[in-house]
Amino acid sequence: MAASQVPSPDASPAATQTQSRARIRTMLVTALMSALVVALGLTPAGFVPVPTPAGAATTIHIPVILAALAEGPAAGAVTGLLFGAFSFWRAITAAPNPIARMMFSDPLVAFGPRILIGIVAYLALRAAASRGGRWAVAFLVAAVLADATYRLTSQRQTSVSDPYPVVTPVGLVAVLGVAALTVWLTLRLLRSRDVGPALAALLGSLTNTVGVLGLATWRGYLPWQVSLGIGAVQGLPEAFVAMILTVAVYRALRRAGLVRAPAGEGAPESYGTGARGG
Repeated sequence: MAASQVPSPDASPAATQTQSRARIRTMLVTALMSALVVALGLTPAGFVPVPTPAGAATTIHIPVILAALAEGPAAGAVTGLLFGAFSFWRAITAAPNPIARMMFSDPLVAFGPRILIGIVAYLALRAAASRGGRWAVAFLVAAVLADATYRLTSQRQTSVSDPYPVVTPVGLVAVLGVAALTVWLTLRLLRSRDVGPALAALLGSLTNTVGVLGLATWRGYLPWQVSLGIGAVQGLPEAFVAMILTVAVYRALRRAGLVRAPAGEGAPESYGTGARGG
């Protein structure tokens, strides 16, 4: 029995080779996603002009999310740091308006939320390995759409002392209907292997939106009403685009063997490169 526990002579070289391959893969994926961040940052595809105080919607957070999903939070933080550098550089050299210049020339606003994108996305991927992952995605998407439906169908108060919208009977039916339909459709459309990437993309994108707008409000660059409007106009579309593109690209990375399976037991069979039994 004791002899069986003695490592074979070739065990150490094999482990070294595995670690070397993992390091090479990490560098490759991080470099690939960083290059994509640079490409998007230097073209209009990365900062899409919109008529809001923020000045532009973004797609650069998508490779940040993908880096975190493929190689962990460190890779996501590195690519997020690069994203923040582009925001900071753009604010100094080519800001679309004075408010955007003030916001993103503040290092806290430009860098902080961008670095957190990958960390939150990775944690979401780990959380999605649980049995409730699909339901988490469904309820998050339903909550976002139900809130948007509530704002579109509610009646505005004329009283300054009571400014909150009032839900009409038709609006209540619409909100509940949209929420129920969204949960049903999301559970039907999301295959189990897409739960992690979808949840990670949604929460990573919302981390960017909420982080930037929340810090901009706290630092006095935007009133909270304007921040809420920007979040609805820009943040929600950015989140849904990120979900669609992240799931599609993550599938391709998984087929190419460029995805590291999240640690921990109970991960769905879809995580990693498809090998069973780890």
